[in-house]
Amino acid sequence: NTFPIPQRSSGINAEYGGKLEDKLKWAFSMYDLDGNGYISRQEMLEIVCAIYKMVGTVMKMPEDESTPEKRVEKIFKQMDRNLDGKLSLAEFVEGAKSDPSIVRLLQCDSVGSGAADTSN
Repeated sequence: NTFPIPQRSSGINAEYGGKLEDKLKWAFSMYDLDGNGYISRQEMLEIVCAIYKMVGTVMKMPEDESTPEKRVEKIFKQMDRNLDGKLSLAEFVEGAKSDPSIVRLLQCDSVGSGAADTSN
């Protein structure tokens, strides 16, 4: 059960040093494609689709995450507290903090950047 982080996150430790809150804000900005302060389902789907294309053949996904659409639905069920169909920064940060796998990914850059690295 992992939360997808865009692969642009490989420089996250260098940019933000180590505070989890800062890393989550940075990750939020990567998903908020139009910069309006919210992550829409469409924005999340674009990122998740890209991640699935990169790691789809390498990682076996659980049935409830077998497609990008299913994964986005699961993320929104977990994070969209006010059910408005978009994620605020607060919802994103709280949701990510409640998922230990995202915390591990953000705290260990080699896991985040190496997981989808197929160049070796």
